[in-house]
Formats: sequence, structure tokens, C-alpha cells
Amino acid sequence: MQTDFLEFRNQNTQPIPQMQIFNNFGVVAEGWYFVCPSEDLPSGKAKGFEICGQELVLFRGADKKVRALDAYCPHMGTHLGVGKVEGNQIRCFFHHWRFNEDGECTDVPCQKMIPTKAKVNHYRTLEKYDSIWVFPNSQENQDLADFPNLPSAQWTSVMGKSYTRSCHHHVTMINGIDPQHLKTVHRLNIEMALEIAEKKNGRQIDISLTGTVPKTTWKEKLAQLILGPRYGYSMRYDHANNGLLTLMQNVYLFGGKFKFPTLHMIFAYRPLSGGQTLVQPIYLTQKRPGIRGFFINRLLIFLTQRAFFALQGEDGMVYENMRFFPQNLLEIDRPITEYIQYVNKIPKSVWRLQRT
Repeated sequence: MQTDFLEFRNQNTQPIPQMQIFNNFGVVAEGWYFVCPSEDLPSGKAKGFEICGQELVLFRGADKKVRALDAYCPHMGTHLGVGKVEGNQIRCFFHHWRFNEDGECTDVPCQKMIPTKAKVNHYRTLEKYDSIWVFPNSQENQDLADFPNLPSAQWTSVMGKSYTRSCHHHVTMINGIDPQHLKTVHRLNIEMALEIAEKKNGRQIDISLTGTVPKTTWKEKLAQLILGPRYGYSMRYDHANNGLLTLMQNVYLFGGKFKFPTLHMIFAYRPLSGGQTLVQPIYLTQKRPGIRGFFINRLLIFLTQRAFFALQGEDGMVYENMRFFPQNLLEIDRPITEYIQYVNKIPKSVWRLQRT
């Protein structure tokens, strides 16, 4: 970890406040963390992954279900990712100790008695949006969020290319709810009205922005002619580490004659070592039947990707040159203020990137 970046640089003149959870690389909040596309882990296979500084082994059993355990065998510490899947259990490559989905040792070939401490931690997994997700405990009862008003079973998804940012994922997630930067960075002169709704479970927060498309430049006039006078988008944050973005809300083309379908994507985040964040975009659209539906889905996915790519490079210039310390937030920054407060209420997990 680049501790000089986080702890020493300009600390006498511009100290960074250490928050309980927000922007704190020493803490891993509870939440659903993206692991890999579902197709990357076929039945009978095991793979090792580093998730938020925690070494895990994930394996898919004969029943097609994915399990997640701490990676190191409690016998001598061999990584279980090089082991062999047997039925719905995994056997260590070194001395062939076998473990079930609860992390309990069920077989020691050299003796009948199993040591009382022959156990590793297990974690809940979930398959959704054609991806595998893991939660840093085994007791979580809440699934990864759906998009508003439409369950995940009605979506088709396409995996985008992952990339990294040189900051904490909590900071990267602010991008979608910062109305000022639409004007300053992206030169989109749209006045946005704000709505914020935190869910009762405290694990989700919905932030919606709507506005009127101006007509001061030829680009804005063309956009209003095509898209209509109003524009809106919303971000549903789930467990402070996934963002579900809905674009083109209530957009009517060509004078209100045709309502354009909403565009959707997921930003899945997880912190890496060295002060980095992995960002995994997932593009989604509602399932439509038949050949016509197939081409409509592909077109909408393509438009979602284009909208994302148009902004990605400019935003990267910000996050690759940033050391976030929110000391002078304004009233217009209220979405960011409320987001920080929301993050700091998410429970801490047993995982840590460093001791706190």
C-alpha cells in the first residue's frame, strides 16, 4: 500500500481527516463485492481471488452452486485455489484435507480423527447480473440491489472492460452525483434538481437528478430537439460499493412522439492494494423477445457504452490527480455530504487491508 500517499504528503499544511469508513483504506465495509463473470468459474473448478485484501478460494460444486472460503488450508497454509473440487467440497492439493461449504474439514486421509481447529471461514456468495459476488460474512440476508421498479430476472447484461482508479472507491462513486462537474468537466449546462431517499435498511440510498436541457449553444438546441426539454438520471447505491445507474429517464424524442427506453449500467467497485480501486462496468437492458428484440437490446447496450466512454476519459483526469479531503463542501454538494454520511453508517466487516 502506498502509505506515503495517504499518510505523509502535505500532511502539515493539508491534513486528510481520517473517517470511520468513508475513504478509509484500512476498513472494508460490509457489502457485495464483484468477483468475476459467472462464466469464468465453470462447474468443478476452483480459483483463488484477492477481494479487498482478503485471499479467498471460490469453487463451483457439482450442484452448480458457488462457494467461498478463506484461501489457506489450516493444516500448513497451502492455497486451496490449487486444490481439487470433489462433489460440493474442495480438497487441498498438499495433504488432501477436504473442506465443505461451511469451511469444516470433513476428511484427513492419514487419520480418522479430524483436529478441532481444522476449519476456515466461509462467506456468502451470490450470482446476479451474470456475475459472481461475495459478501464478507456468512449471515447477510439482503441480496444485491435491483434497479428501481424492475427485478434482475428481467434484464440481459453485457460485461464491460474493467479498469483501475488511483483513489478509494467511495471517492470514485461520487462522480455520478456531483452536479457541479457536469458543467465544469463535461461542459453540460444542465440545471439539475435533486432528490435523495435513503432506504429503511440503511444499506441503500437513491439519488435522482432532473433538469431542463438549455438552448444556449447549437449542441444544446440539437439535444433539446431530439431528447425533448427535460432530462433525468438516478443512481442507486448499494452497500456503499456498487452503483446502479439509470440514464435517459422520461426522455421523449422528437417533440414527445416517442418515449426513449431508459439505459442502465452497474459500477461494481472493490478496493485493491496500493491505493487503487477496481471498477467493473456492467451494461444492462430489459429483456426483449425475438430477433427484433435482440437487435434493440444490442443497440441500447451500445448506446449505454457510448455514453459511458464519452465521460470516462475526462473523469479519469480527475481521479488520477486527486487526494480527496472534503473540507469546504457547499450547499450544491449536498448529495456528496449525504452520501458520506450514508457510507459511514455501513457496518465494518471482518476484512481489513491494514489494522485499524
